[in-house]
This record gives sequence, C-alpha cells and structure tokens, in this order.
Amino acid sequence: MKSYLKKLAVLPLILAFALLWPMGCCGAEEVSGANSAGVPNRSIAVDLTGQSEGYSAVLYDNSSGLPTSEANTIAETDDGFIWIGSYAGLIRYDGNTFERMDSTGGISSIKCLFVDSKGRLWIGTNDNGVAVMEDGSFRMWGKLDGMKSAHTRAITEDKNGTIYIATTDGIVKIDPEEQLSMMEDPEIADANMRDLRMGSDGLIYGLTNFGDILTIENGTLKSFLAAEDNPVEGGAGNLLPDPEVPGKIYFEGADYKLHSGILNGKLTDLEAIDIEPLSYVQRMEYIDGKLFICASNGIGVLEDNTVYVPENLPMDNNVGSAMTDYLGNLWFTSTRQGVMKIVPNQFSDLFDRFDIPEAVVNTTCMCEGKLFVGTDTGLIVLDENGPLESFPLSKAVTAGGTELGSDDLISLLEGCRIRSIIRDSKDRIWISTWRKLGLLRYAGGELTAFSEGESPLSNSLRSVSEMKDGSILVALTGGVSVIRGDEYVASYGEKDGITNTESLTVTEGTNGDIVLGSNGGGIYIINDSGVRNINVEDGLTSDIVMRLKRDEKNNVIWIVTSSAIAYMTPDYRVTTIRKFPYTNNFDLYENSKGDMWVLSSNGIYVVPTDELLANEEIDPVYYSLANGLPCIATANSYSELTPEGELYIAGSTGICKVNIEQPFADVDELKAAVPFVEADGQRIFPYEDGGFTIPASAQRITVPGFVFNYSLNNPQVSYRLDGFE
Repeated sequence: MKSYLKKLAVLPLILAFALLWPMGCCGAEEVSGANSAGVPNRSIAVDLTGQSEGYSAVLYDNSSGLPTSEANTIAETDDGFIWIGSYAGLIRYDGNTFERMDSTGGISSIKCLFVDSKGRLWIGTNDNGVAVMEDGSFRMWGKLDGMKSAHTRAITEDKNGTIYIATTDGIVKIDPEEQLSMMEDPEIADANMRDLRMGSDGLIYGLTNFGDILTIENGTLKSFLAAEDNPVEGGAGNLLPDPEVPGKIYFEGADYKLHSGILNGKLTDLEAIDIEPLSYVQRMEYIDGKLFICASNGIGVLEDNTVYVPENLPMDNNVGSAMTDYLGNLWFTSTRQGVMKIVPNQFSDLFDRFDIPEAVVNTTCMCEGKLFVGTDTGLIVLDENGPLESFPLSKAVTAGGTELGSDDLISLLEGCRIRSIIRDSKDRIWISTWRKLGLLRYAGGELTAFSEGESPLSNSLRSVSEMKDGSILVALTGGVSVIRGDEYVASYGEKDGITNTESLTVTEGTNGDIVLGSNGGGIYIINDSGVRNINVEDGLTSDIVMRLKRDEKNNVIWIVTSSAIAYMTPDYRVTTIRKFPYTNNFDLYENSKGDMWVLSSNGIYVVPTDELLANEEIDPVYYSLANGLPCIATANSYSELTPEGELYIAGSTGICKVNIEQPFADVDELKAAVPFVEADGQRIFPYEDGGFTIPASAQRITVPGFVFNYSLNNPQVSYRLDGFE
C-alpha cells in the first residue's frame, strides 16, 4: 500500500506498513464483472461443489460479534471494509470488529447496498430513501427530494455513471451531477420494483414485484415483458443476466425450477433446470464460472446444469445475497441467521463430514485403503463413504492357535479401549488394547491375538514399535516385551532393573538397544549389558516420557516429556529444546520440506526441524481452534501420516485431517489501508493518490491503520511512521 502524509512547511512523512509475515496487496483475480452490489466477482478461494473439505464456514450473529442476527445485503468497498446492511442499520467490518454506524441521520433499516464506479457506497433504506457515502460523509435523497417512495429494493449503475434505484413506486435516476429524476415510461412509472441488475451488454435488467421483466438503455425503457406474456407461467420470481452471454437471463418460475432464455423483446431458447431441493430463490450471483443460488432453504451452486448443495453449512434459512471479498472468500447474508463467510481451511473434521458422534480418538492407522480408528469404546473403520458396519475376518486365533470365536473385527472390539493401532513394514497392523484382549495383529483378513497368558507381563498395552530386524517391541504395564514371529521371545521388567514399569512408549536405539519411556521413571536403555536409566539428572526436564520417536534422517531420537521437547543423540546425550513456546506437547511429524508439526494440548506448532536441532530462537507457525483446527490432539495418542502427507490427527472429539505437504492459503496478499487521519479530532480524508494534507497548526495527529484479514490465520502485524524513532 502506498500512502503518505504531508504537513505544511514540514518534510513529508511516509506511512509504511511493516508486516511480520509476508504481505502483498493484489488479492484474488477478478473475473466476470461484478455482483448485484457492484462488488467485483473474484476467483473463489474454495470449492463448494466437491466434498465438504478444504474450507470452513463461520457464522456471525448477535452471539458472535455481529450486532444483529439478521442481514439483508453485503458489499466490500475498495479500501477493504466489508459493509453489512440490516434492519438494525449499517455495519462496518474490518476482519476484527463489527461497528454499527450512527443511524441518527437516517441511515437505518438497510435493504440494499451498491458500490459505484467511483468507489462510493450507496445505501438503500427500507423507509428513508437512498444515501451515498463518500469520505465518511453521507448525502441522502428521499420523498422530499422527488422520490415517490422511500422504500428501496435495489441499486445499480449504467455505463454513463447514472445511478438507478428500484423502489416500490417506480425507478429513480440520479445522474453524475447528483440530480434526481423519476423514469416516466408508462409501463414502469408506478411499478413496484423488485430488482435492477447490470448486464454484460450494457443494458440494465429489471424485475417488478409481479414478475414483469424489463430492460433499460441510456436512461429509457428499451423492452418490457409482462408476466402474463412470459412463456413460463407466473413470470419471473428473480433475475440474473448472464455475464458471459449478452441477452441471456436466468430466473425462477412459479414451478420452482430455474429457467434460462434469450430476452429480445420476448423470451426464446428457453431451458428449465431442476434445482431441488432448493426453492424460493432470493438471489442469484454468477461468480467464477458458477451460478450461486441463494434460496429460502439454503445455498446451491449450479455448474454444468447440475446443482450442488453443500452440506453442513451453518446458514440454511432465507439466504439473500452472496459476494466474494478481495481474497476470494465467499460471503452470504440471511434475514434470519446473520452473515456467513466461507474461507479456505486445510483442516477437515472427518467425524463432522460423516456425521459420527463426537468421541475421544486414541489412534488412527491406514490399512488396505481404510482408516482404522481406535477409541475408548471400540473400533471405527472408515472408507471414502464413511464408517463401515462390519469388518469381516477370515480367521481369528490366538498365537497358540486357539479360536477366538469371532468373524468380525468391529464386533470383537466393541466396548474395548484401544490405545494404539500401528502398521509395520509388512503392512500388518498391531492393535494394543487395554486390559481386555491384549495385543492383536491383523493381516489380510486374519487376526492373531497375543494374550496375557502368552506374555510374562500384562494385558495393559500402550503401543508397539518395529525394530530393523522385524522384531516388535511392546510397551506395556510391567515393562517391555519382544515378539518375533508368532511368540513373545523376551520381556524386561522390574527384575531386570526397570524400576518404573508403567511404560508409555518404546523405540529402537543404537546397535539394536531398546529405548523405553516410562510414566515417571525417565528413559531406560536395555541391551545385553543390562539396563541404564536416563532421567532429570541427565538432562530431561521431566521423568514422564510420553513419546520416543526415531529420526533416521537427523540421526536422533525425539523425546516428548510432560514439560518439554528434547532429542537424544546415538550416544544417548539429551538436549532439551529450551525456547519452544509451549510445554504440554504430545507428538511430532516431519514433512518432506523439513518442517516439524508438533501436536500439543492447545493446537499445532509448525517449525523448521533445523531450528529445533539448533536449540536457539524458534519462530513457529501456530494453528488453534480459532483459526480452523476442528479439534485438539488427544494426549498419548498415535496419528497416521501417509506417504502423501495426509495426517489423520487423533483428536479429543474426533479426527482432524490435514495435508502437511501442501502450503496453506495464508496471508501473503493482505490489504492495508489508512482511510482517514485525525488532526486534533477532525478527520482528514486522502486525495486520489493517497496523500493527506495536515494543517501546520495541528497539535495531535492520529493515524488509524487497518489490515483487512478475513482468513482464518491471525498474523502479527505492525506499522510505523517513517521519519520518527
């Protein structure tokens, strides 16, 4: 952004925004003209026609910042502010705060908004005429100025800069010199107008409240098609000129179908499109090659004559208008529910998507193209269509050959607490249960149970880890056991020098050592020489070791304790990462770019692995519930990371899916503005080039800087005045 201040007889001062995050100012690409409020249609940042992933919908009403729970219209001005028209008045939004504007001058009960070619905001009221806002000031026109009706329904502008206002008693024109007149053509002189829209052919298309369709050119009526002369019974209920095909219009008929045709005095080339389950269309907008339908019972997207109705949107009642902001986010209004924005979000909630009741998830694991989900009450298996009712087994026996008497894995695990599900190098999965079925191994339809009777320790299992030779290490209450083939071949517990036998995690260390993390006894290194203990005296910040993770790339073992993240070198020297910003962490996952995703009790921290290893300054990216994360990771949980980078986070209320390889839609195109400067309490507005002239006598100058962030991210932003310390 380029803005500057000039003070008479003083050197110019440059107002410069310095973001502590990359920023530009170009926004989304503009496509296919403008919407009904004059807001440029931009390429959409989200896709509502596919699966309900990749975006989040945020509803604003009187319980979440909006000073009302109804909204009639929405627009965005060139400076970046979003304006909402409601029966409660005019509301301004900057991405952070909703501010209800002063309504004492008559700017109240707003029905429609329009941004003209000069960037001015036109405001149509329900009972007080029309106003235009420029440089913070309003000019109003009402019945005393020549309007036959002060009830406005729509506003638009022709190519000559004349403003047209649809009212309940005719059409008002305000020319570029701001002179008001009424259109006197007999067909529309007293018409109860419903809408006015600019077409791509330069014509203004109009609709009366009785379903008549008209066009206006150069201030005069060009055509008028009465509802009774429309081939579609009942005339038109709403209207949208096609921005790509001159003369083509869309409208809903009395049959609740969407109709299209060529208007040239009469309607030809008619086509009907079934838009069920939508009905009573309130408004349509053509954005980014798609026709958006705002209806009394929800939102639809028409593409290739197919209507997609997004599921699980919080707004589904009396939807009245739609627009895209400068970043390509979608906005909708409802006279019953307020305002909704739909923004990119690479976090998705699988439980919400498949309508699964909330539950604590302890583990996720991918096997045979299905996601295995372990909870405190059993197993859920998901495919692309949702949860399976059953998961058949061709064989189910103990390691000793005893039949388990079950032919379905989901039924077998019903009511069972599952602590972890982990896949080995042979694509077998190991299911660690708690005090019920012991350790289960599934492979190709066959289930093998390693029960308590076949282990010298216990049936209270935590997790398993595979060694390089294919042996399976089992962390469980009592210590650690080793499985080779179909039998336990070794166990290490209290008798071997493991003084705290409540094991939480295990991995392979140097030269085939077993590295065991305990719940209060620190780390135990087990090899042929015996057992060695590493605890707070050796550099750990806590003796509760929640996760040990072998990192072959960096040749370390990552350690997550109850109070810090650390790592251990091959000679078992511990380095605690002192400047990590959070202490209660659960697990770590690294992507191919060298970024470590740290799951914690308050969200996710993403930091270059090199910064962790350097143990110096750390500047992570943070994701929380406030910026799109649908749930928090469960403590001591195990999450699946696929080779494609899909991370299925085992969460406290469900599963959060995110691809850690893909770049996030972030804030590198934020718009910033200084809409005015206050000098001794008086507002001064800028010239066209952004400059401000400040009186030399001014004693106090206030510069309000706005950075318009409508995304889910929350960057840190600072600004300064160049020329001052």
